[in-house]
Amino acid sequence: MQEAYALHEGAFGTAIVLEASANLVSHAHSETQLALWLGGARACAHVGTETVDYSESVALGVNAFEAHDMVRLDHAGSSLFIVFMIKKDWLDALGQAKDRSFQFPSPRVPIGDALRRSCWRVLDLMICAGTGREQVDKEVERLLEAAIAASTTGGEAPPVAGGIGVTLDHRLRAAIAHMRAHVSEKTTIDEIAAKVGLSRAHFFALFRDQLHTTPQVFWSGVRVEEAMRRVSEGGELTDVALDLGFSAPGNFSRFFKEHTGISPSIFKRATRAPSPVTVTGIPRERQGF
Repeated sequence: MQEAYALHEGAFGTAIVLEASANLVSHAHSETQLALWLGGARACAHVGTETVDYSESVALGVNAFEAHDMVRLDHAGSSLFIVFMIKKDWLDALGQAKDRSFQFPSPRVPIGDALRRSCWRVLDLMICAGTGREQVDKEVERLLEAAIAASTTGGEAPPVAGGIGVTLDHRLRAAIAHMRAHVSEKTTIDEIAAKVGLSRAHFFALFRDQLHTTPQVFWSGVRVEEAMRRVSEGGELTDVALDLGFSAPGNFSRFFKEHTGISPSIFKRATRAPSPVTVTGIPRERQGF
């Protein structure tokens, strides 16, 4: 079955409709994510020690930098999802307006009738030609508010962490800068840790404590981030693959799809301009780096 792909970018972040015919490896990103299963093959996700089975009544909510995957439970077909990547700035502004913090206390988000209807309205607006961007944005924002409210009912949401660039340990910032500068080279996590004077154990502890992920997941995010930037700017897929150190375009395509759910060729067709949001959430240029 062919992949389906639609994309809408708004003030909240990005909404993506995709048809997944393969599993996604464990990965993390800077945005908060809400994923709703629309039909097709059953699937589940693993977030930490929890397993979330997608269904008509359960969606997946993942906070920034929480590692998660997607595993198809029925290999006879593909799975259709709508995924919302929610930017931190928008979520923080919403929290200030509502005088509360917005995070998913559990990755399991209950889907009620109102949330389900809102989801289908968003789909209709995204697919309908000529729909204004503001109209889509308003409906998406209503859907996201409803989803977060549903997930936090009966419990107090934990506080949102402060700005990323300000709070990072200087050695962690140096490691990230090294990853970015050498994104095209083959290297190991141990080598990167040694470059900034850290043992493997301390390196992993810093990533766990400050970014809530592992160095390997973040390193993969840096490579995906660079690949998305180059592809969205019109780079030839073969050139991008070779420049990023992949031995063959097929290996690059597989890596890209395992981390994003879509092939680089489909991403290239759907993207008209570079995304303003990085995969890792660490800006390329920031004071203090």
